[in-house]
Amino acid sequence: MAANKAERYLLPCSASFKCFDRFSILDDLGDFEDVDGQVPFWPVLTTLLRTPVETPAQLAELLDTIAVTLRDTPGPAGDYELLKSFLGSSHPEFFDRYWPSIVELALELPQHFPHGTLPILSKEASRSALELSSRQAASLVVHQFLCTLRAPFWREDFFDFSIWYASGQRHEEACRIYLNCLFTYLETFISTSQTLQEDRYVTYTLITAEPGYAALGSSLVSLSPIEITVVDSYQTSPEQLGLPSGAAVVSAHRYIGFGQGVPAVLVTPPLEANQVLVVRGAKAVMNIAGQRREIRALAQDDKEGRVDWRQRTMLFMDALELDVEDDETGLPDLEPDRIAREINKAAIAFSSGSYDVVWSPLWGCGAFGGDPFVKVALLWCAASTAKASLKISCDRGSEDLAFSLHRLVVTIQRQIATAQDLLGLLLSIPRKTARLKTLDQMMRGLELLDRS
Repeated sequence: MAANKAERYLLPCSASFKCFDRFSILDDLGDFEDVDGQVPFWPVLTTLLRTPVETPAQLAELLDTIAVTLRDTPGPAGDYELLKSFLGSSHPEFFDRYWPSIVELALELPQHFPHGTLPILSKEASRSALELSSRQAASLVVHQFLCTLRAPFWREDFFDFSIWYASGQRHEEACRIYLNCLFTYLETFISTSQTLQEDRYVTYTLITAEPGYAALGSSLVSLSPIEITVVDSYQTSPEQLGLPSGAAVVSAHRYIGFGQGVPAVLVTPPLEANQVLVVRGAKAVMNIAGQRREIRALAQDDKEGRVDWRQRTMLFMDALELDVEDDETGLPDLEPDRIAREINKAAIAFSSGSYDVVWSPLWGCGAFGGDPFVKVALLWCAASTAKASLKISCDRGSEDLAFSLHRLVVTIQRQIATAQDLLGLLLSIPRKTARLKTLDQMMRGLELLDRS
C-alpha cells in the first residue's frame, strides 16, 4: 500500500524514532546524537534488553526506564505493582519461559518491518488493508507489552498494555484476566511458532462506503432470517464468534481483542459514520465470558485444534453513544438521521464478506443507552440488505428482554416482508416514546397492519 509519511505509523526500529538518552544508556553517543541532543531509540532499547531480567522488580525497573526515556513519566503504569503481583502469583515461570522469547520477538522488529513503519489504514480507498503474519503480529504485541510504542496521532491512550500494570485498579480482576490472556497468547505462540506455516495471517481492513451511501434504496429487500437466542453468558467461544462461516459484531469503542487483534489500535483512526473495521484470522486464545464485573476467563474449547481460526471475522462497528444525548425532543434512537446512520453502519459491516450468519449482542445498548427493540430492528434491516442471517444473543440476565424480542420478531415475520416496511414501522413510532416502551408502539403498529 502506497502511503506518505503522514499516513504511516512510526515504529521503534525507525531511525526517525528518537529520544533523549536520559539515563546514559549508550556508552558512546558518537554519530547517534542529533543537533537537538536526541538519539535513535532503537540502540537504546537493544542495550536495555541485554540487561538481565530475572525478577518482577527488575522487569518493572526496565519498563519504567523505557517509559521515562520515551515519555518522561511511567504514565498509567504507575508503580507497576499489579504487574509484579500478577507475575509473582500467577506466572512464576515467566522469566525462564516467556522473557527470552519476548526479547527475541522484540528484537526481530526491524526484520519484520524493514522500513520502520506501518501503513495507517486510509479512508481514501473503499478497502484499505494491512496483512500481518503471525510472527509480525507477535512482535508488535510484545512491543505493546514493553510499552516501547508511541501513541498514534489520533489517540493519547489505550495503545499499549500499561493501563493494566498499576495498583489501585477500579477492576483489578479484569486487568488480571487481560494479562492472563496476553501470557496465554504468548505461551500458545511460543509452543507452536516452530510448526506454524507462514500462511497464517491476520488481516485488518478498513472499509469506507461512498459519501451519501444508503443501505436501503427503492428496490425492495426481503427480511433475512433472524433468531433471538439466550446464552448462559456472552463468550468468545467459537460458536458466538460466528465460526466457521459467519462473523461476530464487536464494539469499536472497546479495547479490541487480545493477541493478534490488538495491533489494530496502532493503524486504525477513529471510525467515521461510513466506516467499519474488519479483522480476520485472529485466534481467541481464551474464552472471555461475562461482562463488566462478571467477566471471567475460561479455557478455549479447542484442545484438538479443530477450529480454523483463519476464518474468524470480527466486525468492529461503533454505535451511537445515545446515553449522552439530550432526549427533551424525544427518544434519540428514533431520530431519522440516527436510524439511517445505524442501519448504514451495520450494513457496511455485514456486507464486507459472505457470512452465513452474523452474531451480535445487543449492540449499542447497555452503556451506550440504545433502545434494544429499535437496535435489533435496525440490525435486522442491515442484515437483510447483506442477505445474511442474524443471531442476537442475550445473556441469562436479559431473559425477559429476550422473550419480548422474540415475541416482536415473530409478530413482524407474520406482518412484514421487507426491510423497507420494517424501517417504516420504526419511523412510525412517536418520538416522545420512552425507552423500552417502543415495543408497545411497534406491536400496536403491527396490530393496525393486521387489521388493514
